[in-house]
Amino acid sequence: MIDGKEVSIEFMFNVHFLKTDPRARYQGYLFFFREGFCWNNVLTTHIRCRMKQKTVQSTESMSFFSMAKSIPEYYMIAVMNSKFAAYYIDSFINSTSHCTTGDAKLIPIVIPSESELAKCYDIFENIITLKKEINLTLQNNYIKLHELEKKMDNLISELYGI
Repeated sequence: MIDGKEVSIEFMFNVHFLKTDPRARYQGYLFFFREGFCWNNVLTTHIRCRMKQKTVQSTESMSFFSMAKSIPEYYMIAVMNSKFAAYYIDSFINSTSHCTTGDAKLIPIVIPSESELAKCYDIFENIITLKKEINLTLQNNYIKLHELEKKMDNLISELYGI
């Protein structure tokens, strides 16, 4: 009992851990050097989410890590970069130029089917390949990238029934 209230063994263990583990004072240390996805805190209307390498976290870049195997990070990046997410955040959550992790947690996530995930993955990989290998200053390559991004946005819109 704490202050006359009954508490669970799990609660007592967690409190003990936070009081005694020397690493517990570093917020989020379990997430250091993990790959994930991130975006800048300050943004235009559209969120520009990207893959995050194994680094220490920064307060200037909002970071998420997929905890569910059924929802891969490439799918989350696709959703975050969609017009749907941008307008949802701006219209219902936070109309400022900031999108925090707390804001992003409020985006509803549609669980895709295997075939929808496969479509998303193909488009995602094509976008990544194009961005890595091709000079985007060439007009034709920029048009290809824009078409792929539009295709991804249409897929996300379909998943959300928009």
